[in-house]
Amino acid sequence: MFEKRTDLALEVHELHGDASGIEVNEQIKDGIKVTVAEVSQGIGEKSSGKKAGRYITLDIGKIWKQDKKRFRDTAALLASEIESLLPQVEGTVLVAGLGNEEITSDSIGPLAVKRLLVTRHIAAIDSLLFKSAGFGSLAAISPGVLGQTGIESAEIIKSICDTVKPKCVIVIDSLASRRLSRLATTVQLSDNGISPGSGVSNRRVALDSELLGTKVVSIGVPTVVDAATLAYDLLEEHTGREDDSFSRVINNLMEGSGRNMFVTPKDNDIIAKQTASLIAIALNLAVHKLSIDEINEYLGSQS
Repeated sequence: MFEKRTDLALEVHELHGDASGIEVNEQIKDGIKVTVAEVSQGIGEKSSGKKAGRYITLDIGKIWKQDKKRFRDTAALLASEIESLLPQVEGTVLVAGLGNEEITSDSIGPLAVKRLLVTRHIAAIDSLLFKSAGFGSLAAISPGVLGQTGIESAEIIKSICDTVKPKCVIVIDSLASRRLSRLATTVQLSDNGISPGSGVSNRRVALDSELLGTKVVSIGVPTVVDAATLAYDLLEEHTGREDDSFSRVINNLMEGSGRNMFVTPKDNDIIAKQTASLIAIALNLAVHKLSIDEINEYLGSQS
């Protein structure tokens, strides 16, 4: 049987229903659908390939086409959901933007890091300014990818954690979805870590609390659809049924190098920049006691 590829816990539940071992609850917050998927130990972990725990999915829509108010409202809601996952203790939040900035569909993490208001150093340089300005302690890193550095992202981040000793690590990464409609219109949050590169069958060392020695929150945005998965879904939609024979058709369609093909949106350069901006604003709001306008003033940008 053909296995449809997805990194979203919500989509695993859609594929397998109650047999997935994932319990799903939906609600609407500020006009945005927020879905919480609870992955159970055992069955849930096996069906999803994810650790047991809570996965929060926000259907943010085509944020790159929305007006300024809607963009800000979405950022505020995302910030609230991120903040709910952070430890409520003093300390530094370390953000790691995973991915390769030179590949558009893999660039959201590094692009988001560039828009963060990093402040950890200010506390040491001017503690009075740090406290009076309402800053939280935020540090950030874009570790690159193995092919660029020769070093696993996990090794770089662990070394930083050993020195900085953050209260939490937030990793941003690109994911794979099984549906075109979810590309860049969905954000998945989790406090169970992440396996970088899993969306494109390039799974690296997992970034989790066991490795880093601190809580790990992940922010994932689906930017690609596996071509074989997309073809299978289109066949299923066209015929109105699921058929074992589809697997043979897909094997013929995707033979050779076609097995490693992925589909991305046409305007993915604009989409990546806007989505990265949304995530950065949300992170700034979640960590600092500042408004969006105040953050923009410090960064010299407008959002």
